[in-house]
Amino acid sequence: MIEYYGLSPIEYQLMEFFWQNDRSFTFNEIMAYFSEKEGKIWKKQTLHTHLTHLIRKQALTGIMCGKGCKKYERSSTKEEYIQQWTSDFLAKTFDGSVGAFVRAVTNDGRKLSQKDYEELKALLDEQSS
Repeated sequence: MIEYYGLSPIEYQLMEFFWQNDRSFTFNEIMAYFSEKEGKIWKKQTLHTHLTHLIRKQALTGIMCGKGCKKYERSSTKEEYIQQWTSDFLAKTFDGSVGAFVRAVTNDGRKLSQKDYEELKALLDEQSS
Protein backbone atom coordinates (compact mmCIF):
# COMPACT_ATOMS: atom_id res chain seq x y z
CA MET A 1 0.00 0.00 0.00
CA ILE A 2 1.27 3.45 -0.88
CA GLU A 3 1.80 5.76 2.07
CA TYR A 4 2.09 9.50 2.15
CA TYR A 5 4.28 10.61 5.05
CA GLY A 6 3.09 7.65 7.10
CA LEU A 7 -0.56 8.17 6.12
CA SER A 8 -2.73 5.81 4.08
CA PRO A 9 -4.25 7.30 0.90
CA ILE A 10 -7.59 7.88 2.67
CA GLU A 11 -5.90 9.42 5.73
CA TYR A 12 -3.89 11.68 3.43
CA GLN A 13 -7.08 12.76 1.63
CA LEU A 14 -8.70 13.56 4.97
CA MET A 15 -5.65 15.53 6.06
CA GLU A 16 -5.59 17.51 2.81
CA PHE A 17 -9.14 18.57 3.69
CA PHE A 18 -8.04 19.72 7.15
CA TRP A 19 -4.85 21.38 5.88
CA GLN A 20 -6.84 23.36 3.30
CA ASN A 21 -9.49 24.39 5.84
CA ASP A 22 -7.88 25.74 8.98
CA ARG A 23 -10.79 25.20 11.36
CA SER A 24 -12.45 22.43 13.32
CA PHE A 25 -15.20 20.20 11.92
CA THR A 26 -17.79 17.93 13.47
CA PHE A 27 -18.00 14.31 12.40
CA ASN A 28 -21.21 15.05 10.48
CA GLU A 29 -19.61 17.97 8.62
CA ILE A 30 -16.72 15.76 7.55
CA MET A 31 -19.06 12.96 6.49
CA ALA A 32 -21.27 15.39 4.52
CA TYR A 33 -18.33 17.07 2.75
CA PHE A 34 -16.80 13.81 1.56
CA SER A 35 -20.16 12.41 0.53
CA GLU A 36 -21.34 15.52 -1.36
CA LYS A 37 -18.08 16.95 -2.73
CA GLU A 38 -15.85 13.89 -3.11
CA GLY A 39 -18.45 11.19 -3.75
CA LYS A 40 -17.19 9.04 -0.86
CA ILE A 41 -19.88 6.83 0.57
CA TRP A 42 -18.31 5.74 3.84
CA LYS A 43 -19.96 3.94 6.68
CA LYS A 44 -19.79 5.96 9.89
CA GLN A 45 -17.53 3.33 11.46
CA THR A 46 -15.08 3.58 8.53
CA LEU A 47 -14.71 7.34 8.88
CA HIS A 48 -14.49 7.06 12.66
CA THR A 49 -11.66 4.52 12.31
CA HIS A 50 -9.69 6.80 9.99
CA LEU A 51 -10.17 9.81 12.27
CA THR A 52 -9.06 7.74 15.26
CA HIS A 53 -5.92 6.65 13.37
CA LEU A 54 -5.15 10.29 12.54
CA ILE A 55 -5.50 11.26 16.19
CA ARG A 56 -3.18 8.40 17.16
CA LYS A 57 -0.67 9.62 14.54
CA GLN A 58 -0.98 13.11 16.07
CA ALA A 59 -2.14 14.59 12.78
CA LEU A 60 -5.56 15.49 14.23
CA THR A 61 -6.89 16.55 17.59
CA GLY A 62 -10.33 15.57 18.82
CA ILE A 63 -12.11 18.17 20.96
CA MET A 64 -15.26 17.48 22.94
CA CYS A 65 -17.83 20.20 22.26
CA GLY A 66 -20.81 19.02 24.24
CA LYS A 67 -22.77 15.91 25.00
CA GLY A 68 -21.90 13.37 22.34
CA CYS A 69 -20.31 16.00 20.12
CA LYS A 70 -16.71 15.97 19.03
CA LYS A 71 -14.88 18.31 16.71
CA TYR A 72 -11.72 17.48 14.83
CA GLU A 73 -8.96 19.87 13.85
CA ARG A 74 -5.50 19.57 12.41
CA SER A 75 -2.63 19.42 14.88
CA SER A 76 -0.22 21.21 12.56
CA THR A 77 0.15 22.64 9.09
CA LYS A 78 1.04 20.31 6.23
CA GLU A 79 4.60 21.60 6.21
CA GLU A 80 4.98 21.10 9.97
CA TYR A 81 3.54 17.58 9.74
CA ILE A 82 5.91 16.60 6.90
CA GLN A 83 8.87 18.09 8.77
CA GLN A 84 8.02 16.11 11.92
CA TRP A 85 7.42 12.89 9.98
CA THR A 86 10.71 13.31 8.12
CA SER A 87 12.62 13.95 11.36
CA ASP A 88 11.02 10.88 12.98
CA PHE A 89 11.76 8.75 9.89
CA LEU A 90 15.40 9.87 9.83
CA ALA A 91 15.78 9.22 13.58
CA LYS A 92 14.18 5.76 13.45
CA THR A 93 15.72 4.57 10.20
CA PHE A 94 19.14 6.22 10.06
CA ASP A 95 19.83 7.10 13.71
CA GLY A 96 19.23 10.72 12.77
CA SER A 97 22.14 10.74 10.30
CA VAL A 98 21.54 12.70 7.11
CA GLY A 99 24.83 11.30 5.79
CA ALA A 100 23.61 7.71 6.29
CA PHE A 101 20.40 8.61 4.48
CA VAL A 102 22.25 10.12 1.50
CA ARG A 103 24.56 7.09 1.34
CA ALA A 104 21.53 4.77 1.38
CA VAL A 105 19.81 6.52 -1.52
CA THR A 106 22.99 6.72 -3.60
CA ASN A 107 24.54 3.32 -2.76
CA ASP A 108 22.87 1.58 -5.68
CA GLY A 109 25.54 2.94 -8.00
CA ARG A 110 23.44 5.82 -9.18
CA LYS A 111 24.99 9.25 -9.06
CA LEU A 112 23.34 12.38 -7.76
CA SER A 113 22.04 14.58 -10.53
CA GLN A 114 23.72 17.95 -10.90
CA LYS A 115 20.54 19.60 -9.59
CA ASP A 116 20.46 17.33 -6.51
CA TYR A 117 24.15 17.98 -5.90
CA GLU A 118 23.67 21.75 -6.13
CA GLU A 119 20.65 21.65 -3.79
CA LEU A 120 22.57 19.57 -1.23
CA LYS A 121 25.60 21.81 -1.51
CA ALA A 122 23.46 24.93 -1.02
CA LEU A 123 21.84 23.35 2.07
CA LEU A 124 25.22 22.40 3.51
CA ASP A 125 26.63 25.86 2.80
CA GLU A 126 23.56 27.41 4.47
CA GLN A 127 23.98 25.18 7.54
CA SER A 128 27.66 25.98 7.94
CA SER A 129 27.16 29.76 7.76
